[in-house]
Amino acid sequence: NQDLTPHETRILKLLVEGHNYKTAAAELGVSVNTVSFHVRHIYEKLQVHSKSEAVAKALKNNLV
Repeated sequence: NQDLTPHETRILKLLVEGHNYKTAAAELGVSVNTVSFHVRHIYEKLQVHSKSEAVAKALKNNLV
């Protein structure tokens, strides 16, 4: 699964479910900065540049 950490996988799952950074942060009880920090790593690992690309790739490759 592209070597995503469990935390990154959780965040990616929230994005797939339609959350934005703010609601994902609230859901996980972390700051928006924490979410965007992890999302940057997710983008690097998935080699994507946007939330929609990340979501598409996550679904296509059954990452969540």
